Amino acid sequence: MSFPSIVMIDPSPEAAEMVRFALWRSNLRCSFQTCPDLGSARSCLLQRRRSGDGVAPSLILLEPELDGSDGLDLLRELRTLSHLAQVPVVVFPSHDMEGEREALAAGASAYLPKPVDGEMYARSVIDLVQHWCHEEVTSQEEALTREAINLFPARRREDAARKN
Repeated sequence: MSFPSIVMIDPSPEAAEMVRFALWRSNLRCSFQTCPDLGSARSCLLQRRRSGDGVAPSLILLEPELDGSDGLDLLRELRTLSHLAQVPVVVFPSHDMEGEREALAAGASAYLPKPVDGEMYARSVIDLVQHWCHEEVTSQEEALTREAINLFPARRREDAARKN
């Protein structure tokens, strides 16, 4: 079973930990990787292709302000790469509340400023993952349900055997 893969490109370790916590708390099984700058983001996203697995992330969360660089330049670059052109990229800014038009023009799938409130931040992350990784999350939940159904009768038989 493959889990959704989320890459967060954001220089803030606190923002990354908030996302990691939200995913853990919601019990969404996925791989999560953070990239604090453009260099590590390029390495992460391009190395996947070079390593031969060719698996693109299921979702990219992008902070547009990266070390004095414009994260939207990275977004434009990603949209030119065949293995990343269709990956959902949500521009997830900390400060800029008015950059939606520019982000969408650069190729963003969505634009959502980070909520200041911790609970709303966590809810936003969960909503993003459920929306953009819907098929993968749904198939993961179905597989876990099938696994639980398959295990449950065996446990009942084991419990009945112990009583006898």
